[in-house]
Amino acid sequence: MTIDEQLLARVEALRIPLDDPASPIDWKDWYHFVLLDREGKVRILVNITLSGRPGQGEIQVSFLVNIANEQLAPEYQIDASLPTFGTAFSLEWQSDMVRRNPLRIQAAGILLEINGKHSTIEVQDQRMQLSIRLQGEAQAAPLLVTEDSPFGTGFIGWGIVPGLQLTGELSVGGQNFNIEPNWYSYHDRNFGRFRWGDDIGWEWFVAFATCEDGRKLTLVLDQPSNKDHSLKGLSYIFVYIDNELYKIFLGSNLRINWNWSRDAILPVRLPGNMASLFSDRTIKVPQTLQVEVTDLQERLLLNVNFDTAIELVVPDNQDRQYTFIEEVTGSLEVSLFLPGETLQAKGLIYGEYVL
Repeated sequence: MTIDEQLLARVEALRIPLDDPASPIDWKDWYHFVLLDREGKVRILVNITLSGRPGQGEIQVSFLVNIANEQLAPEYQIDASLPTFGTAFSLEWQSDMVRRNPLRIQAAGILLEINGKHSTIEVQDQRMQLSIRLQGEAQAAPLLVTEDSPFGTGFIGWGIVPGLQLTGELSVGGQNFNIEPNWYSYHDRNFGRFRWGDDIGWEWFVAFATCEDGRKLTLVLDQPSNKDHSLKGLSYIFVYIDNELYKIFLGSNLRINWNWSRDAILPVRLPGNMASLFSDRTIKVPQTLQVEVTDLQERLLLNVNFDTAIELVVPDNQDRQYTFIEEVTGSLEVSLFLPGETLQAKGLIYGEYVL
């Protein structure tokens, strides 16, 4: 398919002012990638964030990996079907670390380059023996969802590129894994001005599924909310078929049912200093999820079973002092009822919500 490169450039464009020494320090600009091998045995999240401004800000990285236990060297195998490996770190943002056009973010252990349809992503943490190197090309139609939606005391914008062809290599504990072009892959962009201590939250996922006839579905949920999820904003589910945007379901007819574990657990938690600080904090985690949305002619059903959970801890500026971002993955079954046909599909999901 032909990619609208002008629209893609708008999605990828850095929004933080680089040359304004008085630029507000609540600016945020982040680049988010999800990769899943089709068997669900390797699941990867890479997130590279700019926060603040050059000289008074940070470059922040989250790099999370789940790998099937049987694929690991014996010394890394544990009593879990999908052990978790990860790192989260921040660097002081120096002025020479970021270039706007074409985009380049480079610092110790970090490289992100985006030039048109093409991208390079590298993250390395030698201490944790984790690294990833990727070369990519956008394959799906980009979508700029919003640029200035109210969010807490500020605003947020975001766009998606819900399909890339990525190749490269993942290294965990000295063991290398090839990343193949047929993996499920997703990229989105978020940008805006807000503070983590604001009364903000969201529920989000990207789901990939293959139909019985070989067609491929990509589903992206965005449901903004306040921190405790008692108030919901306008929600969407974007439906892509074979990398083309087919449908947008709107939230007035959307039902989302999270089913939680009976007992609270101690999750894998990053960064490491936060794991120590909250070593006694247990939470309930989602076990299943059902999503249903209808309009006049079409209906979408999702049934999800989760099998991994990771918690990221972000400092905020309110009394609680911390925001908790939960990352979950699992398998799903999809039924998409269209005029004249029904698509049945199975696949994988990567989700996120805020507590």
